[in-house]
Amino acid sequence: MGNNHYSSYFEERKSPRARYCFKTVIIIIFILTSVVGCGRAVNRAAERRIRDLLPDLLGSARLYRVHVQGDETDTVHGRLDAVTVEGDDVQLSNGLLVDRLHIDMSHVVVDMDKRTLRSIQSAHFTAVFGEATLDEFLAGEAPEGETLRNVRISLRQGSVAISGERVVLGVGVPFRAYGPLRVLGPHKLEIDPNRLVVVGIPVTGAPLRYLKRKFESAIDLSNLSVPVSIETVRTENGKLILSGTPDIQIMLRMHAAEGTP
Repeated sequence: MGNNHYSSYFEERKSPRARYCFKTVIIIIFILTSVVGCGRAVNRAAERRIRDLLPDLLGSARLYRVHVQGDETDTVHGRLDAVTVEGDDVQLSNGLLVDRLHIDMSHVVVDMDKRTLRSIQSAHFTAVFGEATLDEFLAGEAPEGETLRNVRISLRQGSVAISGERVVLGVGVPFRAYGPLRVLGPHKLEIDPNRLVVVGIPVTGAPLRYLKRKFESAIDLSNLSVPVSIETVRTENGKLILSGTPDIQIMLRMHAAEGTP
Protein backbone atom coordinates (compact mmCIF):
# COMPACT_ATOMS: atom_id res chain seq x y z
CA MET A 1 0.00 0.00 0.00
CA GLY A 2 2.83 2.34 0.96
CA ASN A 3 4.75 1.59 -2.25
CA ASN A 4 1.68 2.23 -4.40
CA HIS A 5 1.21 5.54 -2.61
CA TYR A 6 4.75 6.73 -3.37
CA SER A 7 4.57 5.41 -6.92
CA SER A 8 1.41 7.40 -7.60
CA TYR A 9 3.09 10.46 -6.08
CA PHE A 10 6.07 10.26 -8.39
CA GLU A 11 3.85 9.50 -11.36
CA GLU A 12 1.89 12.65 -10.57
CA ARG A 13 5.12 14.65 -10.38
CA LYS A 14 5.98 13.40 -13.85
CA SER A 15 2.71 14.61 -15.34
CA PRO A 16 2.84 17.75 -17.54
CA ARG A 17 0.67 19.71 -15.11
CA ALA A 18 2.87 18.83 -12.15
CA ARG A 19 6.03 19.68 -14.05
CA TYR A 20 4.48 23.01 -15.12
CA CYS A 21 3.53 23.88 -11.54
CA PHE A 22 6.96 22.90 -10.30
CA LYS A 23 8.69 25.07 -12.91
CA THR A 24 6.36 27.97 -12.12
CA VAL A 25 7.30 27.84 -8.43
CA ILE A 26 11.01 27.77 -9.32
CA ILE A 27 10.61 30.79 -11.63
CA ILE A 28 8.71 32.76 -8.95
CA ILE A 29 11.41 32.00 -6.38
CA PHE A 30 14.10 33.03 -8.89
CA ILE A 31 12.33 36.31 -9.67
CA LEU A 32 11.83 37.16 -5.99
CA THR A 33 15.46 36.37 -5.22
CA SER A 34 16.63 38.47 -8.17
CA VAL A 35 14.49 41.45 -7.14
CA VAL A 36 15.82 41.39 -3.58
CA GLY A 37 19.37 40.98 -4.80
CA CYS A 38 19.09 43.75 -7.39
CA GLY A 39 17.43 46.06 -4.87
CA ARG A 40 20.31 45.70 -2.47
CA ALA A 41 22.78 46.03 -5.33
CA VAL A 42 21.15 49.31 -6.35
CA ASN A 43 21.35 50.62 -2.80
CA ARG A 44 24.97 49.49 -2.52
CA ALA A 45 25.80 51.45 -5.65
CA ALA A 46 24.14 54.52 -4.12
CA GLU A 47 26.12 53.98 -0.92
CA ARG A 48 29.37 53.97 -2.88
CA ARG A 49 28.48 57.18 -4.68
CA ILE A 50 27.49 58.97 -1.47
CA ARG A 51 30.66 57.73 0.20
CA ASP A 52 32.66 59.38 -2.59
CA LEU A 53 31.05 62.74 -1.71
CA LEU A 54 31.90 62.63 1.99
CA PRO A 55 35.53 63.83 1.98
CA ASP A 56 34.41 67.04 0.24
CA LEU A 57 31.37 67.49 2.48
CA LEU A 58 32.74 66.43 5.86
CA GLY A 59 36.53 66.16 5.60
CA SER A 60 39.00 63.31 5.27
CA ALA A 61 38.58 60.23 7.44
CA ARG A 62 40.26 56.90 8.04
CA LEU A 63 37.02 55.18 7.08
CA TYR A 64 33.49 56.11 6.02
CA ARG A 65 30.55 53.70 6.03
CA VAL A 66 27.20 54.47 4.37
CA HIS A 67 23.90 52.60 4.58
CA VAL A 68 20.96 53.45 2.31
CA GLN A 69 17.36 52.41 2.97
CA GLY A 70 14.56 52.66 0.46
CA ASP A 71 12.82 51.05 -2.45
CA GLU A 72 15.27 50.21 -5.24
CA THR A 73 13.11 51.92 -7.86
CA ASP A 74 13.26 55.18 -5.92
CA THR A 75 16.97 54.72 -5.30
CA VAL A 76 17.66 54.40 -9.03
CA HIS A 77 16.13 57.86 -9.43
CA GLY A 78 18.13 59.28 -6.52
CA ARG A 79 15.32 59.33 -3.95
CA LEU A 80 16.51 57.73 -0.71
CA ASP A 81 14.25 57.15 2.30
CA ALA A 82 17.09 57.19 4.81
CA VAL A 83 20.87 57.47 4.75
CA THR A 84 23.16 56.63 7.66
CA VAL A 85 26.78 57.77 7.62
CA GLU A 86 29.47 56.66 10.05
CA GLY A 87 33.01 58.01 9.99
CA ASP A 88 36.09 56.93 11.96
CA ASP A 89 38.86 59.46 12.70
CA VAL A 90 37.30 62.35 10.81
CA GLN A 91 39.77 65.23 10.49
CA LEU A 92 38.63 68.70 11.60
CA SER A 93 40.24 71.80 10.11
CA ASN A 94 41.99 72.63 13.42
CA GLY A 95 43.77 69.26 13.43
CA LEU A 96 41.54 67.53 15.97
CA LEU A 97 40.13 64.12 15.09
CA VAL A 98 36.54 63.07 15.70
CA ASP A 99 36.87 59.49 16.90
CA ARG A 100 33.40 58.58 15.69
CA LEU A 101 30.92 60.60 13.64
CA HIS A 102 27.36 59.35 13.11
CA ILE A 103 24.86 61.13 10.82
CA ASP A 104 21.24 60.18 10.14
CA MET A 105 19.51 61.78 7.15
CA SER A 106 15.96 61.26 5.93
CA HIS A 107 14.37 61.73 2.51
CA VAL A 108 17.58 62.47 0.62
CA VAL A 109 17.52 63.35 -3.08
CA VAL A 110 20.74 62.83 -5.02
CA ASP A 111 21.67 63.51 -8.63
CA MET A 112 23.38 60.19 -9.28
CA ASP A 113 24.91 61.24 -12.61
CA LYS A 114 26.32 64.59 -11.46
CA ARG A 115 27.20 63.21 -8.00
CA THR A 116 25.54 66.10 -6.17
CA LEU A 117 23.06 66.37 -3.31
CA ARG A 118 19.81 68.05 -4.27
CA SER A 119 17.82 68.05 -1.01
CA ILE A 120 17.64 66.57 2.50
CA GLN A 121 14.48 66.75 4.59
CA SER A 122 16.16 66.33 7.98
CA ALA A 123 19.52 65.41 9.46
CA HIS A 124 21.05 64.78 12.88
CA PHE A 125 24.66 64.16 13.92
CA THR A 126 26.50 62.70 16.90
CA ALA A 127 30.24 63.26 17.31
CA VAL A 128 32.37 61.33 19.83
CA PHE A 129 35.78 62.54 21.04
CA GLY A 130 38.03 60.35 23.18
CA GLU A 131 40.52 61.29 25.89
CA ALA A 132 43.52 60.18 23.82
CA THR A 133 42.50 62.43 20.93
CA LEU A 134 42.13 65.46 23.20
CA ASP A 135 45.37 64.68 25.05
CA GLU A 136 47.26 64.61 21.77
CA PHE A 137 45.75 67.92 20.73
CA LEU A 138 46.88 69.62 23.97
CA ALA A 139 50.28 67.93 24.23
CA GLY A 140 53.15 70.39 24.56
CA GLU A 141 50.89 73.46 24.75
CA ALA A 142 51.68 76.26 27.19
CA PRO A 143 51.39 80.05 27.33
CA GLU A 144 54.50 82.10 26.68
CA GLY A 145 56.90 82.11 29.62
CA GLU A 146 55.35 79.00 31.20
CA THR A 147 56.31 75.34 31.17
CA LEU A 148 53.59 72.75 31.54
CA ARG A 149 54.05 69.02 31.40
CA ASN A 150 52.03 65.83 31.63
CA VAL A 151 48.85 67.65 30.63
CA ARG A 152 45.94 65.21 30.56
CA ILE A 153 42.23 65.34 29.84
CA SER A 154 39.93 63.11 31.91
CA LEU A 155 36.30 62.64 30.94
CA ARG A 156 33.91 61.35 33.57
CA GLN A 157 30.15 61.24 33.94
CA GLY A 158 29.07 64.87 33.88
CA SER A 159 32.48 66.57 33.99
CA VAL A 160 35.81 67.15 32.29
CA ALA A 161 39.13 67.54 34.12
CA ILE A 162 42.38 69.11 32.95
CA SER A 163 45.40 68.08 35.00
CA GLY A 164 49.16 68.40 34.73
CA GLU A 165 52.21 70.04 36.26
CA ARG A 166 53.32 73.64 36.18
CA VAL A 167 57.10 73.89 36.38
CA VAL A 168 58.18 76.47 38.98
CA LEU A 169 61.92 76.87 39.64
CA GLY A 170 62.52 73.48 38.09
CA VAL A 171 59.92 71.73 40.21
CA GLY A 172 56.65 70.37 38.85
CA VAL A 173 53.68 71.67 40.84
CA PRO A 174 50.58 69.52 40.21
CA PHE A 175 47.32 71.18 39.28
CA ARG A 176 43.84 70.01 38.40
CA ALA A 177 40.74 71.82 37.22
CA TYR A 178 37.39 70.16 36.65
CA GLY A 179 33.77 71.00 35.99
CA PRO A 180 30.81 70.32 33.72
CA LEU A 181 30.59 71.37 30.09
CA ARG A 182 27.86 73.56 28.69
CA VAL A 183 26.88 74.62 25.18
CA LEU A 184 28.02 78.16 24.38
CA GLY A 185 26.21 79.15 21.18
CA PRO A 186 25.61 76.92 18.17
CA HIS A 187 29.25 75.98 17.56
CA LYS A 188 31.09 76.12 20.87
CA LEU A 189 31.40 74.54 24.30
CA GLU A 190 32.94 75.79 27.51
CA ILE A 191 33.83 74.41 30.89
CA ASP A 192 31.22 76.13 33.06
CA PRO A 193 33.25 78.86 34.88
CA ASN A 194 30.62 79.11 37.62
CA ARG A 195 31.08 75.46 38.57
CA LEU A 196 34.80 75.10 37.92
CA VAL A 197 36.88 73.61 40.75
CA VAL A 198 40.62 74.31 40.74
CA VAL A 199 43.34 72.67 42.81
CA GLY A 200 47.01 73.72 42.63
CA ILE A 201 46.92 77.00 40.64
CA PRO A 202 44.59 79.99 40.96
CA VAL A 203 41.63 80.19 38.62
CA THR A 204 42.92 83.57 37.43
CA GLY A 205 46.31 82.08 36.55
CA ALA A 206 47.55 82.29 32.96
CA PRO A 207 48.28 78.53 32.62
CA LEU A 208 44.73 77.54 33.54
CA ARG A 209 43.14 80.23 31.41
CA TYR A 210 45.30 79.11 28.50
CA LEU A 211 44.50 75.40 28.84
CA LYS A 212 40.82 76.05 29.37
CA ARG A 213 40.68 78.22 26.25
CA LYS A 214 42.76 75.72 24.26
CA PHE A 215 40.48 72.84 25.22
CA GLU A 216 37.35 74.82 24.37
CA SER A 217 38.78 75.89 21.01
CA ALA A 218 39.47 72.25 20.16
CA ILE A 219 35.72 71.58 20.19
CA ASP A 220 34.90 74.74 18.21
CA LEU A 221 32.87 73.49 15.23
CA SER A 222 32.44 76.90 13.58
CA ASN A 223 35.15 76.12 11.02
CA LEU A 224 33.62 72.89 9.76
CA SER A 225 33.06 72.70 6.01
CA VAL A 226 29.46 71.83 6.86
CA PRO A 227 27.88 74.34 9.31
CA VAL A 228 26.35 72.66 12.35
CA SER A 229 24.49 73.63 15.49
CA ILE A 230 25.37 71.87 18.74
CA GLU A 231 22.26 71.03 20.74
CA THR A 232 23.52 68.80 23.56
CA VAL A 233 26.83 67.83 25.14
CA ARG A 234 27.53 65.09 27.63
CA THR A 235 30.55 63.34 29.05
CA GLU A 236 30.88 59.68 29.91
CA ASN A 237 33.85 57.67 31.07
CA GLY A 238 36.51 58.43 28.49
CA LYS A 239 34.16 60.10 25.99
CA LEU A 240 32.85 63.54 25.09
CA ILE A 241 29.66 63.30 23.02
CA LEU A 242 28.10 66.13 21.02
CA SER A 243 24.82 65.99 19.15
CA GLY A 244 23.00 68.46 16.97
CA THR A 245 21.91 69.31 13.45
CA PRO A 246 23.77 70.43 10.33
CA ASP A 247 22.53 73.47 8.42
CA ILE A 248 21.13 71.61 5.44
CA GLN A 249 20.40 74.59 3.20
CA ILE A 250 23.86 76.11 3.61
CA MET A 251 25.43 72.70 3.07
CA LEU A 252 23.52 72.21 -0.19
CA ARG A 253 24.36 75.72 -1.42
CA MET A 254 28.04 75.22 -0.65
CA HIS A 255 28.10 71.88 -2.41
CA ALA A 256 26.29 73.27 -5.46
CA ALA A 257 28.65 76.26 -5.67
CA GLU A 258 31.79 74.13 -5.40
CA GLY A 259 30.56 71.48 -7.82
CA THR A 260 31.91 67.97 -8.07
CA PRO A 261 33.91 66.76 -11.06
